[in-house]
Amino acid sequence: MSRMDFAVRAMTENDLPAVAEIEAGVFTDWYRMNRKPQDPLPERSIDSLRYTTALDPEANLVAIAADGAMVGFILARTWGRVGWFGTFGVPTQFQGMGIGSILVDHVLDYLRPRADIIGLETMPESGPNLGLYSRAGFGVTFPTLIMELSLVRTADRYNGGDATELTTWSGSDAGVRRRAQVSIREISGELLPGLDYSREVSVFQEHGLGETFFARGDSGRLDGFASLRTVPFRSQDTSGRGYIHILAIRPGVDERAVLHDLLRQIWSRGASLGLTQIITGVNGRYRDAVALLLDSGFLGVRAAIRMAAVDSLPDAFSVSGGVNLSRWAG
Repeated sequence: MSRMDFAVRAMTENDLPAVAEIEAGVFTDWYRMNRKPQDPLPERSIDSLRYTTALDPEANLVAIAADGAMVGFILARTWGRVGWFGTFGVPTQFQGMGIGSILVDHVLDYLRPRADIIGLETMPESGPNLGLYSRAGFGVTFPTLIMELSLVRTADRYNGGDATELTTWSGSDAGVRRRAQVSIREISGELLPGLDYSREVSVFQEHGLGETFFARGDSGRLDGFASLRTVPFRSQDTSGRGYIHILAIRPGVDERAVLHDLLRQIWSRGASLGLTQIITGVNGRYRDAVALLLDSGFLGVRAAIRMAAVDSLPDAFSVSGGVNLSRWAG
């Protein structure tokens, strides 16, 4: 297909409805071609996109054709010195015209001065995207295992604590939150040099997407935290799923005990809201974390391919201890 004339600019609030429409259409087409026929995906909610674009507003871009129509978009953000991009989409009828590669080039221009590790996740069946990312200088790292915890099946394991005994962001005063932010920055940086989840957690809370839980040691020090998303990404979502957006545990502590404390709180909140499943993703480089999740009642359901820029810090390509759950996907 021939190239078309278009311009790339920063995404605005007024662009969000068109972004939601394109994203739903692109992924509906993708699922029909690569997995199984299905009804059209519901669009992502505007509130979800507001949150997704809030951390790094200038990193989220749209491609606009000469007639004013949106012909592509890309989302990106930074967590300290770790940057990533995705989701991005180009309507099926405009694919093959160079729009996707130009969007990737522009977002990399934003991320490179700001990040020592630049990554993304994509689906194993996305051969054209894998080629696009490889040409852009990315290499395949460890796969991300998507895992599921049944709240019904694990009731005996996690149901038994007092539902009011939750240590949460929303239940903490401003001083506790400030101290928690310092601890979150410490924990994430110890797990991966340059990683900083602190702003992500505060933006997550500001947009009312769920709750962040804390696990504290005997001295009161924050030893772990987890942000549970209970508000669906998509409109009309009745799946009954919650999503562990981030979960991290301080290296050197009793990881099993801290994870159990966080999962107990997550189970209690999820059950109180009528959820039936909790979904999370853990990258294969954190092998101990994969084993801990399996021992904690999670089951693997599918996998995603994680890629990182080949000039990223070597940590992106090496096996690591520790518990660090997050998705490099928007």
